[in-house]
Amino acid sequence: MKNVSIKQLEAIVILDTDGKRIAVKYYNDKLLLKGEDKLNNLNNSKESINFNCEDIYNNFRTVEDQKLFENDITEKVKRLYFDSNEVEILILSKYIILCLSINDVNIYIIGDENDNEIILHEIIQTVHQSLNNITNNQIGKRQLIDKLDSIYLILDEIADSGIIMETNSNVIINRLYMHEGDLQESTPLNQAISSAKENIIRSLLSGT
Repeated sequence: MKNVSIKQLEAIVILDTDGKRIAVKYYNDKLLLKGEDKLNNLNNSKESINFNCEDIYNNFRTVEDQKLFENDITEKVKRLYFDSNEVEILILSKYIILCLSINDVNIYIIGDENDNEIILHEIIQTVHQSLNNITNNQIGKRQLIDKLDSIYLILDEIADSGIIMETNSNVIINRLYMHEGDLQESTPLNQAISSAKENIIRSLLSGT
């Protein structure tokens, strides 16, 4: 018996064209059926063999699994010709991947073989519109890194544990501005966040 998931997507991944991370959000929690934990213990060896055959990325349970997947999709995209600003569909292992290439940035929405492609397409459009909003229609690696805190707030608004929460980019941006307004009221906290963001930006741009 397999794990039952109520997720609607597996991950939202934003990389540069070399495959380096800008912002990533993986949703790898599973909902187990009652009594399934006992079955898993009894059949652990057999399930491990089947699991490895089905998914070489181990359901993205570790950073190493995630980065292996990110490297593979980056290499696959490099071998294919994609029109800029056009959503393309890829298949890798058991995953459906929607890809949108914009300048030096690739946006990936990842679902498994049972996920709804229409929903995934709606999500990638929401991410695209939201990023356009916070960068004044100038999406690029440097611009996104400079807005990294806002990007993670956007991703949190879109989905929680892989369940879609909001796909209206206007609603998401309004909530983002409200949150940023609350942060500005706390000067010491805002300064600490700004300092941390600057350190992250320097680290990402230097490749360390």
